[in-house]
Amino acid sequence: MAWIKVANASDVAVGAMIQLALEDDDLALYHLEDGFYVTSDVCTHAAQPLSSGTLDGHIVACPRHGGKFDVRTGQPTAFPCVIPLTTYDVEVRGDEVWVDYE
Repeated sequence: MAWIKVANASDVAVGAMIQLALEDDDLALYHLEDGFYVTSDVCTHAAQPLSSGTLDGHIVACPRHGGKFDVRTGQPTAFPCVIPLTTYDVEVRGDEVWVDYE
């Protein structure tokens, strides 16, 4: 595992999400009231980018079929999604957001 700087904390407003392109993977960075979270950006049901969906609190909704996930744990919270997202450890160092990425 290797820590990679992915953003400046000040660049992502609370309640917002952005897509991160790291090597061959697309990840999503979410800024919630209680901190930053990172998951795979690909819906496990419809292979759609979750960062193109909607974020309501800690729940992200897929733009294609409306399946939902808890971004803190990756667990699906609404059908048709049943397979969890991959999640990544995140650290904020000053104003920098770092992800533990393989």
